[in-house]
Amino acid sequence: MSISAIRYRFLRQTLWKSGKTLYLFWICLLFAPLVVYAQAKPSPPRTSAHRITQNIVIDGRLDEPEWKNVEPIRQLFQIQPNEGEPMTQPSEVRILYDEKKLYFGFIFFDSEIDKLVANEMRRDSSGLRSNDYGFLLLDTYNDRRNAVFFRFTPTGGMEDTAVSNSGDTRNTSWDIVWECRCTINTNTPANWTAELAIPFSQLRFERSDVMTWGINFGREIARNNEIGAWHAAPKTYGPLGKYRTAYFGTLEGLEGISPSKHLEVLPYALAGASHTSSENGIEGVFEGGLDLKYGITPNLTADFTFNTDFAHVEADQEQVNLTRFSLFFPEQRPFFLEGASIFDVGIPRPSFRRPPPLLLFYSRRIGLSQGRAIPILGGGKMTGKIGPYGIGILNVLTNEYKNEEFRIGLPRVDEPRTNYSVARVNRDILEGSTIGAIVVNKQDAGAYNRTTGLDFSYRPTREIYIQGLWARTFEADVSGNSNAFFLGGDWRANLFRLNGSYTDIGEDFNPEVGFVQRTDVRRFRGGASYTPWPGKFGIREIQIGPEIDLVLTQENELETQEITFDTQFEFETGDGIGFQIRNTTENLERGFWVQGVSIPVNDYIFTSFQTSLRSSSSRVIAGELRVEFGGFYNGNRRSFAIDATLKPTVRLSIEPLFEFNRIKLPDKEFDANVFGSRIGYSFSTTFFTKLFAQWSSTREIVSANFLLNYIYRPGSDFYLVFNQNYDTHGGGVEPLDWSVVVKMTYWWNP
Repeated sequence: MSISAIRYRFLRQTLWKSGKTLYLFWICLLFAPLVVYAQAKPSPPRTSAHRITQNIVIDGRLDEPEWKNVEPIRQLFQIQPNEGEPMTQPSEVRILYDEKKLYFGFIFFDSEIDKLVANEMRRDSSGLRSNDYGFLLLDTYNDRRNAVFFRFTPTGGMEDTAVSNSGDTRNTSWDIVWECRCTINTNTPANWTAELAIPFSQLRFERSDVMTWGINFGREIARNNEIGAWHAAPKTYGPLGKYRTAYFGTLEGLEGISPSKHLEVLPYALAGASHTSSENGIEGVFEGGLDLKYGITPNLTADFTFNTDFAHVEADQEQVNLTRFSLFFPEQRPFFLEGASIFDVGIPRPSFRRPPPLLLFYSRRIGLSQGRAIPILGGGKMTGKIGPYGIGILNVLTNEYKNEEFRIGLPRVDEPRTNYSVARVNRDILEGSTIGAIVVNKQDAGAYNRTTGLDFSYRPTREIYIQGLWARTFEADVSGNSNAFFLGGDWRANLFRLNGSYTDIGEDFNPEVGFVQRTDVRRFRGGASYTPWPGKFGIREIQIGPEIDLVLTQENELETQEITFDTQFEFETGDGIGFQIRNTTENLERGFWVQGVSIPVNDYIFTSFQTSLRSSSSRVIAGELRVEFGGFYNGNRRSFAIDATLKPTVRLSIEPLFEFNRIKLPDKEFDANVFGSRIGYSFSTTFFTKLFAQWSSTREIVSANFLLNYIYRPGSDFYLVFNQNYDTHGGGVEPLDWSVVVKMTYWWNP
């Protein structure tokens, strides 16, 4: 008997033993609600908003008499590091409203105001999260499932996010028109203040004479790595605990608010010029378009777009792909991001560094093909809630597009005029659980592709979450197994976490408007971790545990097996270090290419090691260094990656990104690298610039994007965008295409 045959028999025996173990694990997980001791839930706190008749000037000073006439909320409690304890610095929170706006006044005292971390002011920048900041969440549906989140920093930086799925899903690109001003006061008692005004017209809620909303708010003290809230979630959720809608308090006292069916109009005008290597001369362009938002009901909003343009949207960040699967890029286009969470149906991603195994609707399939933008003639969507039902309907028409130009990195594209439509409905049931259905259709003159799906989520307790999905695709002349099935769940306690899932995807399952990593597989995934909080030797938290990922074909033949053991240490300073070892088995029935090098059909077993070092994001120089080495199929891999941020001033930020991979195979040695940097400068909270440049060894093209953005009035923007590409094949640098665009939008709310 050959060595490969012996190895195969051993793997199959191991596989079935592991499979039985996972089945037993699943039985324990599904019946866990029957045996877990459920602690009595504390009553959520309640507060009231005070109605006013005088105008509030949003200047960050809280000097109007109306603020002084309200008794503040003074107590915030720690999520981390000392769960349930009062925060180490006092705070005061006041809530006012009139017929048009909801106002919040925050005073965050700080006895060491000179240690305040305040080095970012650009709106929606990820750097805001590393500063001292305050936050506010409003559950306007009062369903403890969805919320809108507002973050604000001492320098006036603003971020808004749509939160759904009980805090598990966050759309950071969601934007509304709101006001915020902040002030740092060094006089005794030292503090920083924030004044917020949120128009009722920007929020969705049920019409009622007297309204009750869910609410939470809090702050983070960056130098202490301390985060707290009015109603604090358990520290096991970490910094993400602030998003947990199950731990909201209640806002009362909103009376006499009668939101109208509001209308928002956002026209744009664009002028510019472009040049490509295949054309002689410069081509000018002048375009106009329109986005329109109409509130059908206070809870249901329709959005329309005509001649849509996304010239101001930043290019996708380059990624190194050393697998045989497609890369996953996040959506960045505003039209598709508004209300996007309702369409988020699929299998959750195992970690933020890995793509989701399956999405039934992936909006990047619309208007993008082979790295080229396909013209969107128009589209519309309707999202919101009707009682316990969440509703999402989308329809987009793209124009035909044919590109004869060909060079490395820009292949030919030939797309017919195509219609895309999606219909989604889900219903809230029990406490924190849902059931839903989705239908996706892609149609052109010659072909169609359709996807249907049913899904559910079940939360028997705050610690346990179970979800499932069934889906099927339909195409002409396809009659094989085109079904997909998923069942997964997790259990989380203060010291232990368990998760497990089973996935079954047929060979002919093909959601053309979705994303699927593998087909013709059965997949078992299970993991466990132990998470103690030592509080000694400067260590705040330890996460340690294994993860098993088994992928079989539909004939129960082993395709992939990954066994990972991971250990992470987080220190009181906010720094961290991690160690990971992963053993991989790959039985390739079909070879694939990596960077032009073939990985042949064979059975492979290899092990890799990874170490990561993370510094606190509140430092002037912060970032993460990852080093990995070990086997790679029939060769070896060495790699390191640096993702850093340098903030010498509150206005300037520099974010270099490097990933270097050296692959040694028996007959070839090659590199797979990505280099890039993002430089931003903020003149104010409404006027900033950004330069983003990157290069990868895959495409060997340097791409540079310069953006100037001026918010000249709330909701209205002026953009100046310059793009330039250079070809680096053959060791030289040759200019390719370039474009320059001036774009202006105007937000009108009659």
